[in-house]
Amino acid sequence: MRSTPRRVAGAVTAAALFLPATAGPAFAAPSGVPKGAVTAKVLKIVDGDTIDVSRGGKRYRVQLLEVDTPERGQCWFATATARTKALLPIGKTAYLVADRAPRNRYGHRLYYVWNAKGIHVNRNLVRYGYAKAVLDQPNDRYIRLMRAEQAKARKARLRIWSGKCDGGGRQPAPTPTPTPSPTKTRPSDDGNDPRYRTCGEANANGYGPYVRGQDPEYAWYQDRDGDGVVCER
Repeated sequence: MRSTPRRVAGAVTAAALFLPATAGPAFAAPSGVPKGAVTAKVLKIVDGDTIDVSRGGKRYRVQLLEVDTPERGQCWFATATARTKALLPIGKTAYLVADRAPRNRYGHRLYYVWNAKGIHVNRNLVRYGYAKAVLDQPNDRYIRLMRAEQAKARKARLRIWSGKCDGGGRQPAPTPTPTPSPTKTRPSDDGNDPRYRTCGEANANGYGPYVRGQDPEYAWYQDRDGDGVVCER
């Protein structure tokens, strides 16, 4: 969600992290987290691309770099926010990496974020259709990767690219196409997607695919070809 401008004049080196250092032993970051990342504790999920964290006894608002999730009142807002909540549980550690400009004019910190399992949250949101890839000049460290992931999500018509609405807001999509009535067997207020009887129903409502070891929804469906992905399109 972008409620304020995020461009910043000038640039600083990625190593010039704005958050204060804290004393203590070095942490062992999960595989996949870049060198130079700093740790923070997740305090709150504001929306799909905005979180609050604490470090050194202080609270900071962080906007995720190079991603833009739907705004409040739009389709997929609630789903994108729930996805970020699932990826960044309150009270857990997050790993933050800055780019050239560490904050916007309103003082919001700009970061690439990895969760405690080593998942690149910014990339995950774009790859699975919860967010669009955007260029936050002069911050462009991962923009080519983000655009490539967006192309995959768009081709697969995932979530915000599906032309459907998750029921959470106004629909800017093209002419709707008939879809089967979904049969949900569990609510989605825990941050996961709704659960359907079959992958076909999940796909018809804009959900899937799910990856083994990354998406909790993977366990709900049968991986018939054993490739570690279910509900492919």
